[in-house]
Amino acid sequence: MRCPKCGAELEAGSIYCNSCLQELQIVPDYDPLEELVIGQEKEDPGEELKEQLHKESDTAETPKKTLWRSKLFWQLSFLFLAVLVCFGAFMLSYQAMGRQNNYAYQLKKGMELIESEQYEEALPYLKQAQNLQKDMEGADTTPLRSLAKAYAQVDAKELAVECMKSAILMEESARGGNYELEEIYLETMDILNQTGQTELVDEIIESCNYEEIREKLLPYRIEKPTCDMPEGNYNYYVMLELSAEYGSIYYTLDGTEPTKDSTRYEKPIELTEGENLLSAVAINKKGMVSEPLVQIYRLEFKYDPNMDEED
Repeated sequence: MRCPKCGAELEAGSIYCNSCLQELQIVPDYDPLEELVIGQEKEDPGEELKEQLHKESDTAETPKKTLWRSKLFWQLSFLFLAVLVCFGAFMLSYQAMGRQNNYAYQLKKGMELIESEQYEEALPYLKQAQNLQKDMEGADTTPLRSLAKAYAQVDAKELAVECMKSAILMEESARGGNYELEEIYLETMDILNQTGQTELVDEIIESCNYEEIREKLLPYRIEKPTCDMPEGNYNYYVMLELSAEYGSIYYTLDGTEPTKDSTRYEKPIELTEGENLLSAVAINKKGMVSEPLVQIYRLEFKYDPNMDEED
């Protein structure tokens, strides 16, 4: 390398020319290969595209995440849900209110429950059905008759009979002595028999204002049997004679309830020593069972030693 001013030969690394003391400006050597290598060191365009798309995706999702996590979003969601629940409750209440005041629905529901033998559950529906139409002209007796059946099954026998009596009065007042009234009277006989209130049969028959219907009710008459000897203690053998105006008599001597399968009374009953608990009922051809006759007889035979001496 030579000095640019005087042309003297310079030593490597010199800053000043030794001949003319000219300050030297050092210029780095130019390497075209290095420039070529630097020009080729660029990022892969595929990676650059992926990075750009990822940034755009993050930018697009940011508002959604922000909206989802925002307080306003949840407030609006809860408000919408509350409105939806209130509306649903209103619709259910409105529908229930409509059914509550719907005679056909209440009656149908009650009768369906009776058919499925859910008698307790049927009572509220049948009561409501009766309340909805009781003051109407020409009211239907079906709710009362259905109530009587349900009451009979839940052992509310007095209420069952009262319902049938009300049904008789309602039908007689609305339509008179027709076929329907006759059917109600016959259903009343069944209710009396089912609930063990056959002592009311004569009362129902006597209250009937229609001769034709009354004639058809006469075979349902039944009365409790009677006995010729009162209950008590006896020191001699006893023979009991029973009688009943309607039907046949069946009895037991052990206190159990007599049925059609029990001993049928055909001749006087001879009691044995000790306690005899007589229970007897009358059953007519219609299957009506009377009130039971229940009496206790105690037979005690005292020993007399003088009888042995006489022998």
